Amino acid sequence: MTEDYDRLLEVVAENPGATLEEITDLARDRSITSTSVPDLVSTAVSNDDLLKADGRYWVMRTGKYRWNRYDHPET
Repeated sequence: MTEDYDRLLEVVAENPGATLEEITDLARDRSITSTSVPDLVSTAVSNDDLLKADGRYWVMRTGKYRWNRYDHPET
């Protein structure tokens, strides 16, 4: 994926439950240069990197975003 894509995932990870409008504003604040943030968001949802529910977005807790505070070992 592109650098903008990765930075977009970081924006959503830091702002769980953000709307597309909020994500777009935050992405611009982070100097994400992609002219189509909604397309990046749509791609991330299609790739199962983001979850959309009720018009809000969350990063999927996988890869570098996975939750690692379980009391049991990962299997």
